[in-house]
Amino acid sequence: MAPTGKQHERSLALGALVSPWTVPAGLPLLFVVLDLLAGGQDGIPDSQIAGVFAAFLMFGLPFTYAVTLILVMPVALWLRRKQSLSSARLCLWCILLGPITMYGYAWLLGGRPGELLEPEGLLLSAAYGLASGIVFCLVSGIRLVAR
Repeated sequence: MAPTGKQHERSLALGALVSPWTVPAGLPLLFVVLDLLAGGQDGIPDSQIAGVFAAFLMFGLPFTYAVTLILVMPVALWLRRKQSLSSARLCLWCILLGPITMYGYAWLLGGRPGELLEPEGLLLSAAYGLASGIVFCLVSGIRLVAR
């Protein structure tokens, strides 16, 4: 079925193209903010922030594109086909994917994925899932609730 203006205003492919940049670009920015809040003392050195950003671009971005194409787009298309596509539903799905995706990031980059299973890790990773979902929905022009 062809997309209707009722469910989204722009291409879902455009949302899938832009939204994967949310997490890889957002994590280094979070590190910078945390470093600034710490007063620049005992924080993360600038060279390490650049390294983290480079690692996320090299590994995190392709991983996020894979997650978007394999787990987000099919759900968006399925919801659209059922005339149920909404930002609320798609963002809920992205919130649920956040901890799974972040666990994958930690494993892929040699981090400590076990820490992501603690409450703070789950909340942070769910927040990144939400942020990515919001960007996807904004770029695609997906309505807030299904009618």
